[in-house]
Amino acid sequence: MAEIMQCPTPDIGEPGSIGGLAAQHIFGDLWQRPGLSRRERRLITLAVLAALGQNHLHAPMHIKAALDSGDLSEAEVRESAVQIAYYAGWPLATSFDAAIDSATGSRSRYDQVNPLTPQLAPNEAPRTQAKEQP
Repeated sequence: MAEIMQCPTPDIGEPGSIGGLAAQHIFGDLWQRPGLSRRERRLITLAVLAALGQNHLHAPMHIKAALDSGDLSEAEVRESAVQIAYYAGWPLATSFDAAIDSATGSRSRYDQVNPLTPQLAPNEAPRTQAKEQP
């Protein structure tokens, strides 16, 4: 797990716990199978995480691991977001691109998007709705 994720192995709990099962079966068995290289497994994993919208926790961890291991360059990961856009949809791909920003420490272009709530002028007080009288 430490080799694949490029970080110290966290306390995974008991062998039958979710963390223990992940360490044993995902990182111990699945990632060690012959037939696909670690790089190929990384690309597949990133595409699936993007398509599932797992961009808050798992995608950034796997993006960082792919970059830190040297299995993928930032340019390759960003190009995978373009590929994902056409096959899984633009909203998922742009969320994945924001996860790349998070993993690389880049200032996200998506932080500049204006919120949908109206903005107050500097000296304007928030509006309250009038209460209906019975």
